[in-house]
Amino acid sequence: MPYSDAIKTVFVDRLGKGPLFSVWSHFPEVDMEAERLAEASVAFQRDFDLDFLKTAPNGMYAVEDMGVQVDFSEVARGGVARIVDTPFERPEDWARLPLVDPETGALGRELHALRLMRAALPKVPIIFTIFSPMTIAAKLSRGAVHRQIAEKQGLAGLHEALERIAANVRLYAKAAIAAGADGVFFAHQDSGRNVLGYDDFCEFVAPYDLEALVGAQQGKFNILHAHGAQIRFRDIRDYPVHALNWHNWETRPSAAAAMISSDKCIVGGIDRRAMTGNDVELVKAQIMQTLQEVQGLGGDLIIAPSCSIRAGLSRDTLHAVRDFVRALPEFAPDAAEAAA
Repeated sequence: MPYSDAIKTVFVDRLGKGPLFSVWSHFPEVDMEAERLAEASVAFQRDFDLDFLKTAPNGMYAVEDMGVQVDFSEVARGGVARIVDTPFERPEDWARLPLVDPETGALGRELHALRLMRAALPKVPIIFTIFSPMTIAAKLSRGAVHRQIAEKQGLAGLHEALERIAANVRLYAKAAIAAGADGVFFAHQDSGRNVLGYDDFCEFVAPYDLEALVGAQQGKFNILHAHGAQIRFRDIRDYPVHALNWHNWETRPSAAAAMISSDKCIVGGIDRRAMTGNDVELVKAQIMQTLQEVQGLGGDLIIAPSCSIRAGLSRDTLHAVRDFVRALPEFAPDAAEAAA
């Protein structure tokens, strides 16, 4: 198939060897130390021979150094980290938003881990995880920012805070690419129609996303991850990224619909719940159905989960899925039908 320039540039060593494939999870026992996180990430890559390695920071790393208190106790059991106390729940609190140095604290830790990964895996594409400005604001405020917008509380101050957050993310994305990342994984948890109204999305979300993504424009393969249900796909499909990833199998669009309506590479095809549940046969069926649906549509596809797989992923499950994908013929017209 006519792969895009981004695919041909980043994955040149893998083309012609079957569909591209990756998966990502977390390392909750080690992800607070750069050296141990890098070691676990490198071992994960070497074990499963993925076509790209997505960095796996803890989900709160972007706000760790901003005065919040985080409970990580449930992560190792397949849960999520939660902010239990924060100084950013009232509209006036945004004026106290601190400046952050990308080379210190939790941000510096993740960049250090990235540099260690790059040194150990010089030829493997590495995609560095960052968060959208509104997602960071929502984490900092435990979601109160959505209520503030709906109730029109302190909006001028919020705009100033989002501008500062976007500038920080912009600098951080640029620093990550300079440190060796091939691109960024722009994790977005606030594109759902159930989160903010359309006008509010256009005013408080999209403009700051674009400002933040300026910092990633030297990236060779940037992925936008739209987290959750009812995503505003038509509004985010034209973001300046190379690929789109969302909760495929849980919310619209389908992989085929996304491919015909966007020029982006589709990163998906596997329901994260099936992978977490170790239902290998269901995962195989989803992969084959996705390949069959997108054949002949002219777009790029990387087989991957719809979201991060919770901690505790079975090694046997991932090996079985990886081996299944590796045994498939090259992703090209009629390839899926021939393999079925």
